[in-house]
Amino acid sequence: MYKGTLALLISSIFTLPTAAIAMTPNSDLNLMPYPQNVALKEGKVTLDKSFSIYIKGYNSPRVKFNTKRVMERLYRQTGLPMLNWQAQSEQDATLVINIHHRPKSDVQNIDSDESYTLDVGNDKIVINAERPYGAFHGLETLLQMVSTDATGYFVPAVSIQDKPRFPWRGVSYDTSRHFIELDVILRQLDAMASAKLNVFHWHIWDDQGIRIQLDNYQKLWRETADGNYYTKDQIRQVVDYARNLGIRVIPEISLPGHASAVAHAYPELMSGIGKQQYPQQRGWGVFEPLMDPTNIELYEMLASVFDEVVALFPDEYFHIGGDEPNYQQWRDNPKIQQFIQNNNIDGERGLQSYLNTKVEKMLEERGKKMTGWDEIWHKDLPKSIVIQSWQGHDSIGRAAKEGYQGILSTGYYLDQPQPTSYHYRNDPMPKGITVDDKLHQGEEFETYEWVKPRGKGGPRKGNLTIITAVDGSHRAFTDYNGKSREEVYILEYVPGVKFRGHFDNFMSYTEFNYDFANDKLADSSYQLIGNVRWPATGQLVASSDMKGTQIPEPNGGYPAELTEKEQALILGGEITIWGENLDSMTIEHRLWPRSYAIAERLWSSQTLTDERSMYKRMKAIDTWSEISVGLRHHADANMMLKRLANGTDSSPLQTLAKYVEPAQYYARHWEKWNSTPTKGDLYNQYERLNRFADALPVESLAVYEMKDLVSRINKGEMSALATLNMHYLTVKLAAQQAKPIFANNIAAVNTMPMTDAVIAVADLGMNLIDKIKQGSQLSEQEVAAYHQIIDKNAVIFDETIVAIVSPTEQLLHILENH
Repeated sequence: MYKGTLALLISSIFTLPTAAIAMTPNSDLNLMPYPQNVALKEGKVTLDKSFSIYIKGYNSPRVKFNTKRVMERLYRQTGLPMLNWQAQSEQDATLVINIHHRPKSDVQNIDSDESYTLDVGNDKIVINAERPYGAFHGLETLLQMVSTDATGYFVPAVSIQDKPRFPWRGVSYDTSRHFIELDVILRQLDAMASAKLNVFHWHIWDDQGIRIQLDNYQKLWRETADGNYYTKDQIRQVVDYARNLGIRVIPEISLPGHASAVAHAYPELMSGIGKQQYPQQRGWGVFEPLMDPTNIELYEMLASVFDEVVALFPDEYFHIGGDEPNYQQWRDNPKIQQFIQNNNIDGERGLQSYLNTKVEKMLEERGKKMTGWDEIWHKDLPKSIVIQSWQGHDSIGRAAKEGYQGILSTGYYLDQPQPTSYHYRNDPMPKGITVDDKLHQGEEFETYEWVKPRGKGGPRKGNLTIITAVDGSHRAFTDYNGKSREEVYILEYVPGVKFRGHFDNFMSYTEFNYDFANDKLADSSYQLIGNVRWPATGQLVASSDMKGTQIPEPNGGYPAELTEKEQALILGGEITIWGENLDSMTIEHRLWPRSYAIAERLWSSQTLTDERSMYKRMKAIDTWSEISVGLRHHADANMMLKRLANGTDSSPLQTLAKYVEPAQYYARHWEKWNSTPTKGDLYNQYERLNRFADALPVESLAVYEMKDLVSRINKGEMSALATLNMHYLTVKLAAQQAKPIFANNIAAVNTMPMTDAVIAVADLGMNLIDKIKQGSQLSEQEVAAYHQIIDKNAVIFDETIVAIVSPTEQLLHILENH
């Protein structure tokens, strides 16, 4: 009946190009990451009080630790006492763990074999693995398969062959900006193991604090960490616990920048002029202090630190940071400039390479390989280093072309709220250009330049080119702020009237929503970054109708396309979680359950791209992770909501939290920056982390369901209207009940306007549902009034976004297109 633009709605729901919804591997079981090969069989193996385990082949204290841990978690999952679980023979056992060989080395490394097979059937479960690491992964898969029905607990019959796609699957965990308690760290290791992640990159050294106990240079931690640091015994505990789970632990000691804490403790090691003195850094950002590579005392300090840190971390890799150096002190220091000139060094960038080369040799002498962020790359460094990229596929692709190994973190920043689907589409492997950006005979084009502001820092600039083929089809691409050319997936295009399309830029989901007026972007034009609207301005600069113009050359070049040999240099990726706006109570629900989706991208087949399946399985694994692993992401969020309720019933807040999202990407950072008359006064450690926004899940799965209902309505499935209406009724009542709760808590009074916005949008949604039921057509005045309601409430309210705006706007599109 209502045949609106179906492609528009589907794309809005899944933010996925149609081509990516292709034939995908079997994903019938609720497993994450999904195994490489799964063959479902008839039958099941029952789990009851007679369940027992037999270890065949290689055994060790670590294998026994994991076996006992499986039993503890089975009890958590089933509640069944399995008291005689240590079988005396293979024949008597329910589960046989057969490890063929001992590890090749005492310390797990990047070449460790993590493969396994899992066979369930004929009343027996058998895990086979060449080395212990594969067996540990097989046990995690088994625990995810435990199910129940009216007759009891069981594991479905299945045959699984599995191994990781990438050997490096990590989490870069910032504990410097805010101290994260030890029990939280240990729990994240449990969770990492459950997701088959195998590298814990421990960021313990940054501007705001050095949180590692050192016997020498004690001022590094005594004068910067406010008493919150990890003792050497605690670090050994973390490393040992991680090793038991098959997880490597890599420390990061940042140099030469991000050195404010070092500058506060030992100012004489910095590059300033004259007598130096630096306050303890409480703010967020990139700061002036920079280590002095010409000072021999710097190398004495680094040598001492390296000796102590190397003794605690047995992994073969050592991370030196290297990112975001502010070269100003080097530029301003005559002595350093003279050193650069005397040694024929290629400027400040070359001086950083000079330092890195010396550091690399120091680490090599201590048996370590160096890894660091993009900025460490230089032709003088050996190919043994690993480059961790925050600058994206352009950077990691360039490094691979030069013969350097790399891991991707861009697109895996979980401190930023983002749609899980965005992370899931982000493959570590550069894929080259995916759109034909050449103009062929008979085709026409138009190119618009655009500018988008940011809440902090300069604006983003770029262009959008749309090509119309001879058959009337369209394709589009963008050159976004100097990055390589990217395809834009078109949602809706009416030449000269409007354009809607999306792509994943190197840091966020980005959607162009442009209205055209007299060859310019109309005032109503905006870019959707994550879930936040940013106004965009611009104009037509080239087209087939503009004489003497042509499609511009890409200002950022083309995305890298790697040979098979170069592809082997892409080792995997690391989830990255920076701690500016996170603490021990909030960090966990930024990581989970989204990390399971990223873990799947790093472990599973590259062809596994079905986002609907991903969301379905992630929802199941989310609950499983609370029960089996003991994660507290929901428990901590509920505790924060109870704190906001201040002794009253918190259930309205819990319901409302299902329909409201934190402002995504860096919007919350910028809101904090702009929140005071003097910008940045609360962009620091003193800022409170007790808002409603801090207790919210990153992404509303209820709104995801609402969008799906709208898609079904668009196909003519009118039965979905009642379910959608119930969502609106539910969230409206929750907002009405939450309003007085917010009004009576100093931490939430600024959140009150959000409840009014929710009520207004819910009322609009129910009104639109009535219009659809009645078969009504909207007048131009009604359309304008409804869009005005949507636009008014599609803004940031105390760092939150009313997420029901999106499905409501889609409902309005249906009526507009009727």
